[in-house]
Formats: sequence, C-alpha cells, structure tokens
Amino acid sequence: MKTLLPTSTAGSLPKPSWLAEPEKLWSPWKLEGKALQEAKQDALRIALHEQQQAGIDIVSDGEQTRQHFVTTFIEHLEGVDFTQRKTVTIRNRYEASVRV
Repeated sequence: MKTLLPTSTAGSLPKPSWLAEPEKLWSPWKLEGKALQEAKQDALRIALHEQQQAGIDIVSDGEQTRQHFVTTFIEHLEGVDFTQRKTVTIRNRYEASVRV
C-alpha cells in the first residue's frame, strides 16, 4: 500500500551530550580528530535508528555531523581566517560566533 502522506523531519535533531552541548545554538565539538569523526558517525546512526523506530518514512541525518549552518559551509573554503571570530546576528533571532 502506498503511503498517502509520507512522514519526515525538518531541521536539526538534538546532538548527543557526548558530541556537543545539547540545546546550545553553536556548541563546540567535545572531541577532535578521528574520535570526532567516529562520534559523528555514531550520532548519525542513532538519529537514523530513532527515526526508523518512530516510523518516520523519510529519514534524515538530523544534521548530526554539522556544527552550525553558517560555520560548516565555510570550513572547506580557502581564505577564511579560522583563528578569528566575529559575532553575527542570524535571522534577527540569535547571535552566532563565526569565523571571518
């Protein structure tokens, strides 16, 4: 039987407390290097499993591997000074500390 209206999630799911501070808009990773990469994959597996257990039809990564929608995009660009940060207001709702 075809699902009339498939279910999905939108946006970020909470990150586990061992990966980043929960419910903080820009929370630094608690790990580094290989341990961080492995922890991100573990968080991703948990997010997928929880969605499947909940019966979600279209699962997502829950943005478990992304620190912040502003900073993650520029992490792979050349010419960004990653040692300096600036506080910017996003969507007139909150402030984020971003690299310049």
